[in-house]
Amino acid sequence: MGGLTTATDISGSLDAKNIVLGVLQKQLEISDLVKLGVQVSVPELTATIPIQSIPEGDEDLKEWEYGLVAGSDFTNVSFDLKKDRVKLGVSDEARYKSKAGDPLALQKTASASRLAYILDKKVVAALQTSPQTGAVIGVWNSGHPLADIGTAIAALRPFKADFCIMTPAVWAIYCGNADITGSGNLGAAEKAGALVKVPGYNIDIYVCSFLTAKTVIVGASQAPAFAYGVGPVKVRQEDKMEGGEVWQIDVFRQCVAPILKTSGSLNMAAYVLTSVIT
Repeated sequence: MGGLTTATDISGSLDAKNIVLGVLQKQLEISDLVKLGVQVSVPELTATIPIQSIPEGDEDLKEWEYGLVAGSDFTNVSFDLKKDRVKLGVSDEARYKSKAGDPLALQKTASASRLAYILDKKVVAALQTSPQTGAVIGVWNSGHPLADIGTAIAALRPFKADFCIMTPAVWAIYCGNADITGSGNLGAAEKAGALVKVPGYNIDIYVCSFLTAKTVIVGASQAPAFAYGVGPVKVRQEDKMEGGEVWQIDVFRQCVAPILKTSGSLNMAAYVLTSVIT
């Protein structure tokens, strides 16, 4: 959770507003997964907010045939935001013994990394809340991951799957699978934080340790797969008797899923493949 700047470090800007903005912006840049959902503002911590879905449309209209006026459907999503916290501090000695550079920037990066770590954990927890599920045809040590991922993609229709999340252990097996090594057409990922694409399906692969062991998540971000509720930020600055200042940053936020549900109340935009590896 950040750290303390000592006399041996280099003094930097101590403006509280700049510190907070720097930390919050950096944590969104570092987070791999938050971009896979829709972001909504929840300034009062609790709210029920309508989220737009894809509208209906008319097909194969004849000449002068009157089509129905159909707006988008909205799904009400309830939020109850909780806070995540990081702290930064600097000693009086560090302020007075100023040198070239900015040690506080290191603390901001460390604090942002912690907030991003927590945020990705929240995203995975949301995606693993009532997803569609299915066991793979055979473990990926010797099975066919492309067939299994295809099953998940088909289950998400009419939404277009565009991301896949694996644990590090699954990723290692996936990379060595004969189907994958023999495909020869791994494309560059489109979104920041993704590694490569799944051959033939054009969906980005992310690796994250927060998933339940031996599972893979396939999702459709535009559905959306989850909603990221963003609330207020509370900053407290304290002049410590020990000789320094400490900044405490509380960030109120929550990730919620499912948004759009199947008839069985499962996430229409997230599918979890189970028993992927031995």
